[in-house]
Amino acid sequence: MTKLRISDELSLPIETITQTLAVLAIKGAGKTNTAVVLAEEFLKKGLQVVITDPVGVWWGLRSSKDGKAAGLPIVIFGGERADVPLEPTGGALVADLVVDDQISAVLDLSLLRKGEQTRFMTDFAERLYHRKGAHSHRQPLHLILDEADAFCPQRPMHGQERMLGAVDEIVRRGRARGMGVTLITQRSAAINKDVLTQIEVLFAMRNISPQDRKAIEAWIEVHGTPEQQKELMASLPSLPRGTAWVWSPAWLDLFKKVKIRARETFDSSATPKVGDRIVAPKRFADVDLEGLRAKMAATIEKAKAEDPKELRKRIAELEAALKRAEAHKPAPEVKEVPVFSEDERKTFDLIRKGLETVAKELEDAGVRIAAFKATVDDILKEKKVNQYLPTPNPIKPYKGKGFTVVPAPRPRPTPKPSEGEGSRLSGGERKILTVLAQYVEGRTKVQIALLCGYSHKGGGFNNYLSALRAKGFIETVGERYGITIEGFDALGPYTPLPSGNELQAYWLGQLGKAERAILQALIDAHPIGSLSKEELADITGYQATGGGFNNALSRLRTLELIEGRNDLKAAEVLF
Repeated sequence: MTKLRISDELSLPIETITQTLAVLAIKGAGKTNTAVVLAEEFLKKGLQVVITDPVGVWWGLRSSKDGKAAGLPIVIFGGERADVPLEPTGGALVADLVVDDQISAVLDLSLLRKGEQTRFMTDFAERLYHRKGAHSHRQPLHLILDEADAFCPQRPMHGQERMLGAVDEIVRRGRARGMGVTLITQRSAAINKDVLTQIEVLFAMRNISPQDRKAIEAWIEVHGTPEQQKELMASLPSLPRGTAWVWSPAWLDLFKKVKIRARETFDSSATPKVGDRIVAPKRFADVDLEGLRAKMAATIEKAKAEDPKELRKRIAELEAALKRAEAHKPAPEVKEVPVFSEDERKTFDLIRKGLETVAKELEDAGVRIAAFKATVDDILKEKKVNQYLPTPNPIKPYKGKGFTVVPAPRPRPTPKPSEGEGSRLSGGERKILTVLAQYVEGRTKVQIALLCGYSHKGGGFNNYLSALRAKGFIETVGERYGITIEGFDALGPYTPLPSGNELQAYWLGQLGKAERAILQALIDAHPIGSLSKEELADITGYQATGGGFNNALSRLRTLELIEGRNDLKAAEVLF
């Protein structure tokens, strides 16, 4: 009961469950059968096994060798034989289920695209390693990574770095958390060498490629004697199918060539032959799907309860409910006014008279101020600059980034002039000056074009800019354009750009698909706060490391519509 029967000549100790193993062989040499034998032995002993299957060939564990009887009870997530569907975004949830309920599972990733497999495995491996760190969750678990070079590649592509790091953590440090790992690959040269060097038990089967043999040689150079190395390397190209060198120099002190026993479950990885009739198994081992669904529902609810996005959503719902309750709150109870004594009444009368005297003095001062302002207004009207009178919230003169103009505050809307300075402008020139009149700190060419509804590369738009510069109505400092005093004079009264919801709608109507989705998500999150880059990518359906997503973020930052790097939020000007 304490041994794992791998072949007639070899049994491994039950402690193999928490060791690191590798099965290295070319296609057709028997590596999948070897790994299946390991999985069968673990499952028969009641030990927990989780298998990542990017090819879709491990479902046969559930049926007997001839397909006429039940196999081993293991849940299949994803793939064509799924008990439960598997979503690209469900990696962390499945890891929680595996840890909390000690479920043995096949994670069939074969129906997911490469990027989706990476996303799932990154979240799964990170969460699995984190959750198994708790002392209460350190029950033995063996993780089998088929086609392991896809999950811990020697040269990770952009977006695979986190996945490689998570798998590396499990292989290096998983044993202390109750985890063992088996790496299976036909491309020994493509698997990450820092990961491969950590294995305790090597199953070396037939290998022909010089690059793959070199990768195996790099491992055995530091583990065995020259005689052992020479014997193993010389035999690799000619090893029969199903024969493996099993080498564990430190843990088992083992160096032995064995014939791996045949699998006892249905061979779902067999290569179809011409003329053969495909035989489908008729019976499968039962799994408690109803119980599994209940466990999944509990795990999903727990994930929602711990999800910052869900918490923010719940906070927003509670705030909205509070506002509704405030709106329907009954009027306060009217209490009877107390009766004061004569002495108290006299005191209050004295206070009232004092307040009336102060109020009268303030009123007189207000009259004097109003008269002074009227006098100033008359003087300014004679100078024809009344449109630059300060508003209750005047804009301070802008002195940054090289601009020295004294900006006009946003005027009250007035009818467009039929004659005068403003009539010298074309429609496009007027649009540009209207933008710059409201952004006196300056705008870049791209920002001006977007606010005006033009392409910044368009000939007409660039002609308008050139004409305004020639007339002295705008000036440039670096990459920014600013309006001059003469530009304000030429513009005259103007209709301000939209604000609030109208401004949001204006910008959303001007942006591309990715920018629009990102900005809308940040606008929706505004009452609550910021979103992390990963949360924003999840909400909008993009990869946080994807080029399109990051280009959209860069463009929105350039337009100054969003703020932040890791914690992102919509610009305050939109509200």
